Amino acid sequence: MKPFLRSFLFAAFCLLLFAGKLSAQNDCCGMGSIFSSIMQSGIFGGYGIQQYSAEGWNDYISSSGLSENFSDYGSAHGWLVGANLIGIRQKDFLVALKFYYQSVSEKQDADGTYLGEPATQELDLTINNWSLGVSFSYILNNNFDFRIFDALMRFTSADLTNKIRYASGSVTDEYSSPDANIGFTFDTGLVYYPLPPYISIEVVGGYSIFSVKSMEDENGNELNTTSDFIDGGGFFANAVLTFGIPFN
Repeated sequence: MKPFLRSFLFAAFCLLLFAGKLSAQNDCCGMGSIFSSIMQSGIFGGYGIQQYSAEGWNDYISSSGLSENFSDYGSAHGWLVGANLIGIRQKDFLVALKFYYQSVSEKQDADGTYLGEPATQELDLTINNWSLGVSFSYILNNNFDFRIFDALMRFTSADLTNKIRYASGSVTDEYSSPDANIGFTFDTGLVYYPLPPYISIEVVGGYSIFSVKSMEDENGNELNTTSDFIDGGGFFANAVLTFGIPFN
């Protein structure tokens, strides 16, 4: 198991253990029946756009003589899936423990020559992250919630594919980050319930803090960049469809 996945699972276990202790305390104080009637979970999927800063990768492209064919990398998009593990409502406020996995990518291709033959080069950068944290919402009415904030810890890794296609064949170089880096995500938005509490549609936007220090091929050879491969996160937006599962 990769180190970043072990770290993510350990963090998830600690938060679930804390939630379990909180539930036990509610039961011991005679509040268990109240909380059990207002707790719910759910699964969700969505699509998002992530801005980021990749100074090391863009410098590498420029120094490799590819800058005339490729634009700077810095905007990726892709799908996400996850779950609201537990949600507790207290008057007009809703607090939920959630996690999700998201994979976003940015692809570019350009025509040129390779070994004297016409060729097409494809660069595919994929950023993967596991996120775990809490959301805090204000319930406006039966159909709308205002997402005051989501605050999540994220574990980020990356994959890079450099493929050259030409008449006589193709050449592919693949790289991945040796370790995942811990970062954070903060966002806010609006949640609409067309069929409360079973189905909700949310649109959120915020800022992600993350980095990827280096990239290596399968033999451990490092991609030679002058700075961090990805040196910073940026603004993002997600649209998410959730299917709720009330406990009562």
